[in-house]
Amino acid sequence: MPASLRCPRRGRGGTGLWRAELIVVLNLFDIIPGRERQYAEYLRRVQPILSRHGARILVYGLTKMVYFGSANQQYCGLIAYPDIAAFKQFSGDPEFLEIRPLRDDSTCRYILTAIEDFETLNHAVEFLENGGRH
Repeated sequence: MPASLRCPRRGRGGTGLWRAELIVVLNLFDIIPGRERQYAEYLRRVQPILSRHGARILVYGLTKMVYFGSANQQYCGLIAYPDIAAFKQFSGDPEFLEIRPLRDDSTCRYILTAIEDFETLNHAVEFLENGGRH
């Protein structure tokens, strides 16, 4: 995130627009037909790595319906990390890098977005009314 979009953190001696450090990663993807077992092996092996970095699976499963928009990937997952540093450490973990091809070679149309949420919707309103600045 560009420095101009960063706001003071809550829980670190001040108040701000953002919740204290939590980062949620949205995963949207399809599994390539015939590669389901390869992806299952990735899931089996990634779990202890995620745990080691403090990540929690919030939601993981099949997309039930697309209510609005054109993102129609078959699978969806929301994974919470304690902070952006934990997500980056996970992403660079040698054990993860070793198994990442299992994921990359068995999925397509992958969207991975890290979300830093506002403390409240009123904080989002304040941020937007200030032209995207705090």
